[in-house]
Amino acid sequence: MIEGHDPQLVDGRGASVSQLFKNVRYGLEYYQREYTWTRRNMQELLDDLARRFLEQWKSGHERSQVRYYEPYFLGPIVTYEGEMTYLVDGQQRFTSLLLLLTHLRKLMLEDEELEEDARDLDHLIRSRQYGKRTFTLDVEERNTCMEALFKGTEFTLPEDASPSVRNLWERGCDLAEDFPDTLRGEPLPYFTDWLLDRVCLVDIRAHNRDHGWEIFETMNDRGARLTPLDLLKSFLLSRAGKNHADMNASWREVLTCLAKEGASPSDFVKTLLQAHYVSPGTPDVDQIDGAFHEWVREHSALLDLHRPDQYRAFITDILVPFAKRFALIQRASTELVPGLEAVRYNADNGLTAQFLLLTAAMNPGDDDNTFLKKAQLVAGFLDLVLARRMANSAATQNVELLPEITRLVPLVRQASDADALSAVLGHEAAQLMYDFSGLNTFGLRSDNRKQVRYLLARMTAFVEGGTGNPDRAAEYLGLTGCRPHEIEHIWENHYDRHKEVGSEEQFRNQRDRLGALLLLPKSDNASYGDDVYERKVEYYQRQNLLAASLHPLTYERHPRLQRFLTLHGLTKLVRPYSDSFPPSAIKERQRLYRRLCELVWDPVRLGLSMPKESIAARPATTRAHYGISPAQLIAKSILKPNSTLRATNKGNVYSATLLADGRVQLGSGAIYDSLSTAGQIALNRGSCNGWRVWHVETDRGWESLFNIRRRALERGLLE
Repeated sequence: MIEGHDPQLVDGRGASVSQLFKNVRYGLEYYQREYTWTRRNMQELLDDLARRFLEQWKSGHERSQVRYYEPYFLGPIVTYEGEMTYLVDGQQRFTSLLLLLTHLRKLMLEDEELEEDARDLDHLIRSRQYGKRTFTLDVEERNTCMEALFKGTEFTLPEDASPSVRNLWERGCDLAEDFPDTLRGEPLPYFTDWLLDRVCLVDIRAHNRDHGWEIFETMNDRGARLTPLDLLKSFLLSRAGKNHADMNASWREVLTCLAKEGASPSDFVKTLLQAHYVSPGTPDVDQIDGAFHEWVREHSALLDLHRPDQYRAFITDILVPFAKRFALIQRASTELVPGLEAVRYNADNGLTAQFLLLTAAMNPGDDDNTFLKKAQLVAGFLDLVLARRMANSAATQNVELLPEITRLVPLVRQASDADALSAVLGHEAAQLMYDFSGLNTFGLRSDNRKQVRYLLARMTAFVEGGTGNPDRAAEYLGLTGCRPHEIEHIWENHYDRHKEVGSEEQFRNQRDRLGALLLLPKSDNASYGDDVYERKVEYYQRQNLLAASLHPLTYERHPRLQRFLTLHGLTKLVRPYSDSFPPSAIKERQRLYRRLCELVWDPVRLGLSMPKESIAARPATTRAHYGISPAQLIAKSILKPNSTLRATNKGNVYSATLLADGRVQLGSGAIYDSLSTAGQIALNRGSCNGWRVWHVETDRGWESLFNIRRRALERGLLE
């Protein structure tokens, strides 16, 4: 041994999420930056985890099989021991994992069969030391916010809230809508097991604070390795043959215009390659997400790169103009750019995958007006897709929509001009699986508040704009720097005043229906939200026209409103309710809201050229087949089509029908693709295992679909 050598200079240990979080208390050093993860960062983490997990999980697996699933590496963290374990580096991922565990616990608590699993997560999220409960990541300024997320209570951000607390609360709230539907229900406990025991990090253990700081500096500042972007630049310039100075200047122009709008150059290159050079059957596509420089080197022929002049043209005629337009799209996703408002709306709804289709529509030969028109068409089409899926309680997350967007990429990039693109997207719009019929039974749930607000905001702004007022949708949504408007329940939260609807549960269901909701400024919503309707309607008269339409005086001396209603055939759907707002009024407003949504997202109004003849709807593209489906049980005559399903919750019985194609139709008439989604809606839960919740009558009595499926598997009927 060399004299003075310490074999433990750096101690790196692989550890699972469970090992790192269980009964441990972490602190942050003063030099740690704020928690800065954006919604997009969190979505990318969720997408990566979901993709890796769903590649392995199959419906019908035993939970014990998860121990054999492939692990997933999340990178290193740096810690050292002091009064507590200090987290020197890696707090962004660590904080995000803590939020994810908190959300998983909340979802599990909503399923009676998973309550014990939920309680097990308590020891990972919080620990008790010396009689005091602390969060695993113990940062005093964050504790009140974390407590609200942990308990599911309201939390008002202080005016002077730090960026960390603000981001912590926003990411925690986003999880309710961004957590993939494909991980809810039956896969939920399996995914949680996999996350805890098969997702790992490397804990680099420093000796003390100074040693930790040294490692932190080395990992973040010193000796930075060449990135795929650096290596791509080197490859392209080395093949350019001449004019290296000019090529380098063009490369810097790409980086400068992207940096100006906060766009990642690496994300730009990845998106460009996927949007313009990948088709079905293109080899090694997964390589683009990581070593994209290697993909370009190995598949340069796909980019038509053979001669030096083609390499030079790729930099000057492809990368430079595309980067400028990609930067504009990036800016439109974070602020309101005239003509590209839909890009901002899509970004606020979490659809980061829109960049792929928007880039596919770009053509270096397009002038600025053509580029803008194409971007409007693509963003408007995706906004239409999102709105219709929202209205039908279908998934709107990236992980769900990416296969469909990927399918559209070759079609969009082949469109020669805006008219051709309009025809392509119009043809696709005519084949969309969903329309707005889901609004007939749509309402507010624990996991769709933001979506409800979005639909209300766009409808409210449409009515205002149609009567000559400015379009205030962005203001209603809080995209202009002000607080977003709040969802107002027309019925006050007093069952004793509305017993005519039946049970208390029926009251809550009616109260949350879309037709019983409005959008109001937060201050007004708080000041009279509990008043009786006769008083509320007087306040509504002074608000936006959609709210004011409930008051009879609104229609007096308002010719613009009358013309608007006549123009769009709304006169029979809009009427005032001066003295009371009965259940029949909710149904009438529900029909009004459906019609307004059909107008707001009218494909022709969005500039899409619709085919003259009707086209059959296209089945949804799915990422993978996750195992046994109800349709398979029906095909094997194990279940009968149109069987009655039952679910119970707190003594209440809910009925549904298992349709011949395996979908579930609730008593309200709403149809859902999955057992779990139907269970969530029927029982008003954030998650549930539909196979266990739904029961069907057999010669053994009422049996869960889970048991029926299990017996079929044991007998080999589904192989």
